[in-house]
Amino acid sequence: MEFIIVDDSVFDQFTQEKLLLKSGLTQTVKTFNSAQHAIDHLRKQDVDMPETVILLDLQMPELNGFEFTEQYGLLPDAVRKRIRLFMISSTVDVSDIEQAKANPYIIELLPKPLEIRLLRELLRK
Repeated sequence: MEFIIVDDSVFDQFTQEKLLLKSGLTQTVKTFNSAQHAIDHLRKQDVDMPETVILLDLQMPELNGFEFTEQYGLLPDAVRKRIRLFMISSTVDVSDIEQAKANPYIIELLPKPLEIRLLRELLRK
């Protein structure tokens, strides 16, 4: 299983990557500091892509997490079926939380810092 971290914070990318690798959940982590770069990467994928988990930051410049999901929804079904998308944020804004819950592509809004135990439980489902 491959993980993709989409976060404009280099610190958050680094800490999440280290947690994921140390946890044994994956041996492969790709990082993108721009949601647009991540979407561009996903557009090049096909049905042969590895099973992928995306950890998507909410607050980013240019294309935020919700705008990313709009572009994500345009990807071929065969690609989206290989991906599990989680939003990750430290937000306490009720409207952000409700919007994440209502989004058909977001499995769960995870708190920052990343809790491996919680992620592991969600991935088992």
